[in-house]
Amino acid sequence: MNSTKVEGERAVVATVNETMFALRIGRAKLYELLHSRALDSYREGASRKITWSSIDAYVERRLAEESKRRGRE
Repeated sequence: MNSTKVEGERAVVATVNETMFALRIGRAKLYELLHSRALDSYREGASRKITWSSIDAYVERRLAEESKRRGRE
């Protein structure tokens, strides 16, 4: 990650590779999520940056969907 961050804190944005690693998904699935706007991102030069807040929100939505699917509302 960004070498200028304070230890114990994470950067505001993640790279494509960091996001793939964090979510344990492949590149194709990540771009599917980006194209469906399930994750917020922007281009910085040639790089794609994904906000950690949208990654966290995606995980929370998936957990809620799974809980509902299993009848654990």
